[in-house]
Order: sequence, then C-alpha cells, then structure tokens
Amino acid sequence: MGYEAANALLEDKLIEDESAIFSLTISDLKKSKFFIKKDGEIGANAEKLIAALEGAKARPLWRILVALSIRHVGPTAAQALANRFGNIADIERATLEELSDIDGVGGVIAQSIKEWFSEKWHRNIVTKWEKSGVLMIDAVTEKLPQTLAGLTIVVTGSLINFTRDGVAEAITSRGGKSAASVSKNTDYLVVGDAPGSKFQKAREIGVPVLDESRFKQLLESGPTGL
Repeated sequence: MGYEAANALLEDKLIEDESAIFSLTISDLKKSKFFIKKDGEIGANAEKLIAALEGAKARPLWRILVALSIRHVGPTAAQALANRFGNIADIERATLEELSDIDGVGGVIAQSIKEWFSEKWHRNIVTKWEKSGVLMIDAVTEKLPQTLAGLTIVVTGSLINFTRDGVAEAITSRGGKSAASVSKNTDYLVVGDAPGSKFQKAREIGVPVLDESRFKQLLESGPTGL
C-alpha cells in the first residue's frame, strides 16, 4: 500500500488504525474519492488494494509478525519465532525465558515481544486481524532436512534465484541463522552480484565464501556436500 492510499484511508476515516485494515470492503472504499473514478464507479486502485489485502491474509506467520511492527522483530527473529511456535497464540503465551532461548531472538527481542503483547490495543490488532481472516498459524508442512543446523550465514549482493527474504527463509528453515553482518562467528558468506564491504571483511578474517551455486549445494547437503 502506498502513502497516498494509506493517507486516504485515514483522512476519509475509513479506518482508525491498523487493526481495521483487513476488514475493509469495496463498499467502504466507495466512500473515498481517492478510490473511485469520475463517473462514481470503483477505481482500479480499490480493486488492487482489496486483492492485496486478501492475498496478505494467507501469508506465512513470520511475515504477519513483521507486519505487526513489534520492536526489533525483523525477518530473522520472526522466522525463528514462527519455526519454534507455529502460531501467534503460543508466541503470546511464551515466557520470557522461552523466547530468550530461541536462536535468533535473545533477551532484548524477547523483552520487546512481552512488552508488545502487554498492551491491550496491540492484542486487539491480533484479534481483529484474526476475525477478518488473517491466518495467525502456519500450515503444517514437511520439515526440511536441517542441513544448516548450528550454522550462521551472511548474504551479500544480489542472487539470481533468491529474493532477500527468500534466501533468509531458505537458511532458517534448514536450521541455520541468517545474520546481517560478518563476524568471527560467521560460518559462511554467500556472495552474489555487486557484493558490499562484507565480502572484503570475510576475506580479511578468513570466513569461507560461497557463490550461489555452492550455496545451493550447502542447502541440499550441508558442509559435507561442499
């Protein structure tokens, strides 16, 4: 959703806050000039918005967690939470210790999660989204081989067959940790087109560097397959 569309929803009082976004209908959007054509018929932007919202309702749990804008919970932490609990109800019920013990979460993020759910209006967002059809649970799927268990992997540059979110998901779904920066704790650096300063740092501290082809081998077979 672009800035103009979001502004129109608020200015025309179609929603009061983010909790109502998934309950929007075409009839609601007809009340805003931004979403109708000069002849009064519904505009393509309205149809596009409703279609996008419907599609978003079935997105993976980790993407929903990111959309909730919980402080410090980015894609890596969200995927770790989704992999561990599988549904938002169990995340809310989890203790601080249980959250802190998750690789990719830790104490700071765990505290932020507990604080977020302690706010009634935050819990109302979850409730309203669920009532509007947003899936707050991941479908049960066959677990992938944990070929990257215990490994920390950093990616730099553009890969041909993976988006930024896609490569992170490929790593975490196989038991690895997708990290943002290279350090002595990094096991591998995956390098695509136009790599940044991470490539130079990896070479300086001796972190093994993989191209996309060898990264695929790592995903399939783990370190023994390289």
